[in-house]
Amino acid sequence: MFSSSTPVRSRAGVLQVCSAGALWGTAPVAFAAVGDLPPLAVSMWRIAVAAVVLGMFAVATGVTTAVLAAVRTSPVPVVVIGLGVAAYQALWFASIPLAGAAVSTVVAISLAPVAVTAWEALRTRRTPSPGGLATIAVALAGLVLVSTVDARTGTAPTAGVLLAITSGLTYAAVTVVGRHAAPRIAPLALTTATTTVGALGLLPLAVLTGPVMTSAPDSLLALGYLGVVTMAGGYLLLYAGLRTASAGTAAVATLLEPATAAVLAVLLLGESLPAHGVAGVVLILGAVTALRNR
Repeated sequence: MFSSSTPVRSRAGVLQVCSAGALWGTAPVAFAAVGDLPPLAVSMWRIAVAAVVLGMFAVATGVTTAVLAAVRTSPVPVVVIGLGVAAYQALWFASIPLAGAAVSTVVAISLAPVAVTAWEALRTRRTPSPGGLATIAVALAGLVLVSTVDARTGTAPTAGVLLAITSGLTYAAVTVVGRHAAPRIAPLALTTATTTVGALGLLPLAVLTGPVMTSAPDSLLALGYLGVVTMAGGYLLLYAGLRTASAGTAAVATLLEPATAAVLAVLLLGESLPAHGVAGVVLILGAVTALRNR
């Protein structure tokens, strides 16, 4: 009984993480609608709105005690994950004008699954299987193709790449810590606690970089979508999936984010996707499909 249900639960976990990646991939469309705030402020509001919505939902469903218990019994993972979420977003935004959006995205996102896989290999003292390495290689190849669709040159490539590397390593650390914390903490409690910490951590940085307030209706709607759907919904799915999916599998599955973003950019933002961009999307989807079948 247990042997037959475990693979099913694992596949369900991968599907949940894939869904989180797809939701995150819709964020660029919403970002495009917020034209009167700097990127860091948008990121701060994204986390803050999610924290408020999740907090209200926790109160309405009577799980406030679980949220407080998560902070009380697992303060270190909650703080590390929350600040990590804020840090890797802030570092990624900071790297974009220096190294360019394409280079920053490739380095920051593709480094995470490689780092997580290396960490799991060191922790378990086992070499990743050839199939696992091949899946990562295919996914990263697709990510490179997608990310080079709209490449541009930054003002300080070396500094930007260093920031992107730090962002990728931070995301990898958040994935690993989340994988160990998820089985002990309910998804809603973990997501509520960590997003609250992340919002508080990102607020000072957003205030220092420019305006943080807006009254434009389109911007407010977009910020609401970013917080409720892409942040609250996305991370609930992520932490639910991490209860059964490995950290390495989760890191690769979330590469659906750039694939989804590329498709939506063509369909909704009027951007053109050349042949190598289409090939990249196909490679990423193929890698995620392979993960679901493992």
